[in-house]
Amino acid sequence: VPASITWCVVSNDEMTKCNQMSAAFQSIGVSVLVQCVSGKSMDGCVRMVKDNTADAFTVDGGHLLDNRADLKPVLAEDYGNGDATYWAVAVVKKSDKSVNLTSAGLGGKKSCHTGYGKTAGWKVPMGVLKSLSEYSACSLCICDIPQAVSNLFSQSCVPGSPNSPNLCTQCPNSCDCSSSNANYCGYTGAFRCLVDGGDVAFIKHTTVFSNTNGDYELLCQDGTRAAVTAYAQCNMGKVPSHAVVVSQKATSATIDRFGPHTSLSFKLFGGSPRDLLFKSSTKLLLPLNTSCSTETYLGASYLKSQLALKCLSTTQSPTLVSTLRWCVLSANEMAKCSVVATQARRVSSELVFSCVMGNDINDCARRISLGTADAVTMDGGHIYSTGVQYDLQPVATEYYGSGSAASYYAVAVVKASDSSTLLTKAGLQGKKSCHTGYQRTAGWNVPVGYLVDNTVSNFFSGSCAPGAKGAFPGAVGTKLCQICGGVGANHCDGNNDPYSGYSGAISCLNAGGDVAFVKHTTVLNNATYKLICPNGGTAPTTDYMSCNIATVPSHAVMLSPKHTFVYREKVWNLLNKLQVEFNSFFIFNAQNFQLFSSTPYSNGKDLMFKDSTRCLWKVDSSCVWQDYLGAGYLGTARGLQCMTGPPPITPQPCTHTPTCN
Repeated sequence: VPASITWCVVSNDEMTKCNQMSAAFQSIGVSVLVQCVSGKSMDGCVRMVKDNTADAFTVDGGHLLDNRADLKPVLAEDYGNGDATYWAVAVVKKSDKSVNLTSAGLGGKKSCHTGYGKTAGWKVPMGVLKSLSEYSACSLCICDIPQAVSNLFSQSCVPGSPNSPNLCTQCPNSCDCSSSNANYCGYTGAFRCLVDGGDVAFIKHTTVFSNTNGDYELLCQDGTRAAVTAYAQCNMGKVPSHAVVVSQKATSATIDRFGPHTSLSFKLFGGSPRDLLFKSSTKLLLPLNTSCSTETYLGASYLKSQLALKCLSTTQSPTLVSTLRWCVLSANEMAKCSVVATQARRVSSELVFSCVMGNDINDCARRISLGTADAVTMDGGHIYSTGVQYDLQPVATEYYGSGSAASYYAVAVVKASDSSTLLTKAGLQGKKSCHTGYQRTAGWNVPVGYLVDNTVSNFFSGSCAPGAKGAFPGAVGTKLCQICGGVGANHCDGNNDPYSGYSGAISCLNAGGDVAFVKHTTVLNNATYKLICPNGGTAPTTDYMSCNIATVPSHAVMLSPKHTFVYREKVWNLLNKLQVEFNSFFIFNAQNFQLFSSTPYSNGKDLMFKDSTRCLWKVDSSCVWQDYLGAGYLGTARGLQCMTGPPPITPQPCTHTPTCN
């Protein structure tokens, strides 16, 4: 009996197309039987999926946001950009220097919008302006957004808007898109409104390239401007495309029934009327990782702007924070964190230190973004991925005693007796590789970036990359986990597999692996091993400065970007007090507790901080996560995630305050 999926539709036209889709699937032998039911509306389909009377339907970002506790995205529409998103931008005439993205720079200006309630033309820009104004007096500090927009701009053209003052005064006739005013509707219409006398147009980034002759610029959220080609770093936010969703309660078997679409004579994305079941502009459906949360899919900028538009917040008010809730990933780490919390009460009364358990590092980042946790230590790979998703920011960095910088060396390690494994294609082909974890810096991002011309699952004969099983279901994930040492649920688990982390990767090497990708301090001064170098040679473990794959930023303590400068200072002061009193590199204390030691906790490794940490250095409050990672690492990370388009903003030098040598 074939598996079945009950698809929810919202109209008679969609029901007709859904039935055609079901018949087309059967005609080519697709084993999944599609059954179609009517929810009559988007809200109706949401209810049916929640009640398990329907399995799936396609939803826009707004409905997904409103129902993020109950719906899970599994497929995303891609419109040709390659990442199932687009950028919402604010466009102005290059010659008009009086307009910028502040209340003063927009006050009294004439605005052009794609339509009332539209994503790029209304929801995202108005949400951004509302969020930017949360802590300052301005025209948008009320929750009646149409009235607030009327207060801010002298005139506007917002096609389809309710009867609010000034929202239609910039339109040539009326706000009805079915009238002669239709030329001012949509993306191109909003741009035409700008050309014909408006001061700013809120549209999506591709509209600019279709219409501009170079006389226009983008407004950035920091009050500056940029060329229209710089939309990736100067925008109102990244907007998620429509997604196929299932219930949060859906089993992995239900989710696995979805995958990339196949080419059929039946046009999955075509037909008339337009946008039935899927947007007609969809080029293909992109499968999402089964671990992808709704918040991750929507993205930090979209969440922040839309919750501000609803007069909600992604986290609690930063002025009320008096706790430091550390997110931990294992029972051993929880045990150490509880001891740290006890010691924190001894050295400081400014913050109440407590511990919360996360499922994995991405879950910790999500909790911090939502305000149910405050801090976690991350490596560069996770700083990048969670920075893109949640915009977390560094407050302190680990220092390993490797010179004048808070950084370390990513190295490739082999047994000293091994003469056949070298850092060349021929020297690695068919070998067994050991990685600290999937998306970890020294264990994955750097070596895979170095070997980017070859898919890792095909390059090595077997690997252990803890955490890869959830990211790569099927044959690829199986091969990337093939030589891991965990049993049952712990097998290839990013936190609990015995081969996870730096020491775990070395254990994997000892157990039969051929090469381990770790940081230099893991095997420093250990003659059992040697390093293999990019030039094809080898070197002792002490020669890491001349024989390494890359220099990478140290692990860092990360916080929500919503926290104030005062709160950041409180966090640093507490961490500094703890390390001064309980760091074995400073002084041995009467409590016999060491902040950077994990062995007392069931012989754990790298709990809360890396055991090789000499001390924590303070990160300047102006240093954002992009600055912290640096241009070289950002380029490597972007390439690994197949990101195209303009590069990110050039990072500025990041200032650290050394506390030990």
